[in-house]
Amino acid sequence: MNLMFIVYSNAVDDEMLEIARRHAGGYTRFSGVHGEGRGEPHLGSHIWPGVNNCMMAAVDKKQEAAIAEDLRLLKEKFTDIGIRVFTVPLREMY
Repeated sequence: MNLMFIVYSNAVDDEMLEIARRHAGGYTRFSGVHGEGRGEPHLGSHIWPGVNNCMMAAVDKKQEAAIAEDLRLLKEKFTDIGIRVFTVPLREMY
C-alpha cells in the first residue's frame, strides 16, 4: 500500500472528487489550503486569491496506477492548473 497525497487547484475539485470516488475507495480532502510552488501563489488573499485543496488516499498499486493515469489526463485538459502528487509507502493503517 502507498499513500497518495495530491495538492491541486480548487478549480478542478469536482474532477478530483470524481477520480477519487472512481478509483480510491476512500479519501480525505482538505479544502482551502494556502501555499506557494512553481506557479502563482495560492494564498486566498486579494492579491493572490486562489486556493488549493489537498487529498490523500491509501491505495494499492492498481488503484495508484489508475489515479495516476486520470491525473495525467486531467493535467492535459487543464494545462494551466497546478496538480502535484506525492506518493510514499504506507507502513501501517489502523
